[in-house]
Amino acid sequence: MRRSSFAIAAALTSVALTATTAVSLAGTGSAGGAGGSPGTAEAAEPALQPSAVVIKPAVRSASEKADAVLTDAVYVTREGDLSKKERKRVRAAAKNLRGMVDRARNSGDPAVGIRPATVAASRTTDRASLAERAADSSATAATEVASVAASAADVTAPTNLAGAVTGVTLLNEQKTVGLPVLDTPLAESVDETADAQEAQAEGTEALATGVEALSAGGEAPAVTAAPSARRIEKMTTSLQRLIIKADGDAVVSVKAGPTPEEIAAAKKAAEERRAARAARAAERDAAKARKAAAARAAEARQMAQAAKNYGNGQIPSSILCGLSFSGEQLRCDAAMALEDLNGAFRATFGHSLDVVDGYRSYADQVAVAASRGALAAVPGTSNHGWGQAIDLSGGIQSFGSAEYNWMSAHAGKYGWEHPGWAEPGGSKPEPWHWEYGVSY
Repeated sequence: MRRSSFAIAAALTSVALTATTAVSLAGTGSAGGAGGSPGTAEAAEPALQPSAVVIKPAVRSASEKADAVLTDAVYVTREGDLSKKERKRVRAAAKNLRGMVDRARNSGDPAVGIRPATVAASRTTDRASLAERAADSSATAATEVASVAASAADVTAPTNLAGAVTGVTLLNEQKTVGLPVLDTPLAESVDETADAQEAQAEGTEALATGVEALSAGGEAPAVTAAPSARRIEKMTTSLQRLIIKADGDAVVSVKAGPTPEEIAAAKKAAEERRAARAARAAERDAAKARKAAAARAAEARQMAQAAKNYGNGQIPSSILCGLSFSGEQLRCDAAMALEDLNGAFRATFGHSLDVVDGYRSYADQVAVAASRGALAAVPGTSNHGWGQAIDLSGGIQSFGSAEYNWMSAHAGKYGWEHPGWAEPGGSKPEPWHWEYGVSY
């Protein structure tokens, strides 16, 4: 017949309570009562005197080893080269082990003792006192407890209560009957994990401790399933293997930081690399600009050659090129050179050249000659008709001005010149008139 652990616990508790009642009745005699003789001391009632929490040496040793591995786990999760998943697994295992160690240290093995009872004096020598009968009842109860426990040693039972707690000394002279430690053969056939089996055994041991306290006539202490040393060692080994698997040999090498000299050298090298990259980029940009300028110059020369096929003042607009800073047109090579000259002028004075006249058609030359008379060139002979002359304003139209002096010093670099006849001592002094002197 199978017996559950809870049925056995209930039977043991019932027997223990019966023994407790018998012991309590033994101490009720007094001088004025029927159970005691006058003048005798009242029998003291047994009372529990729990001692301080005691931790088994094996549990203490296992906890200390666990502390060392937990320290490694903290270091590895902070400094180790772990993936996010590995770090999470190590932290979870460390949390479980820490909780187990804390429970073991906070719970321990409560050593329960019973205060000795003062036996009341017997009325006569022929009759046993209540205290003696209570002691006999307690012994009988203990025998019944042992009998029930022995009968519970059914090899087919799913679980059995653990025996009396070892290392516990009762404070009175009563003899305790140790409950046998029963095996659980059926557990081997059940597909359970080792941790679940050990947790069940620990809970059973705590329950047996409470039953023994009840059988001794006291109150059962709070049942706390303290982890065993074996469970702590097993969890410690599991965490240690996890650390080694995640971080090799669990040794993290920390490289010393660079020295100030190394930092300065690295900074200088970085600056040199940036400067080299900037120089290469500038060279590439300059090469692109030169290539584009060369292509534009080649196109301008072709356009200039094409303009030679037309007479003075007869060049169509499709052969001429406009200016980006003025509405006038010029021969394409002259226009390109004037664009470059204007860039240098603008960088110096902050504004572009003020071009008031550029290419003149034959009809325009006739109109100018009619208005200026001898100061204008004969129609069909003016450089304006070839698209190679400009008239400027904005200060350049006056000899000696800053703008005029700048043009005199720099215009020649771009192919533009001030003709001799337009100089102050020339036949027709015109400071505003400038010509592009390149011919093909």
